Amino acid sequence: MKDAFDTISENLIGKEITLVGQAVDCKAAACLKLKNDIVVYIPNLDFWNSEFFGKTVYVTGILQWEKIIPDPIIDENGAISTGAEGDQLILENAKWEL
Repeated sequence: MKDAFDTISENLIGKEITLVGQAVDCKAAACLKLKNDIVVYIPNLDFWNSEFFGKTVYVTGILQWEKIIPDPIIDENGAISTGAEGDQLILENAKWEL
């Protein structure tokens, strides 16, 4: 596939682009791990099936910042829940292929 990015920059936010990276599963959704270890979430896909998992895939969608993982919460005893501060990179309306 031509014109696929293996890293991102701020000027790509809000644009429909194709990214190329490794198909990995994350807690919040399936993800694409880019060459510089940046992770982009694919919110319309819970996990990769065996056809894609661990392989190099091309994913096309609209690159956005969005809050999909709740912030960690500290309870009255000081215990910290799992979570992630800030927004996550996502590809909206994603489509993928090998």
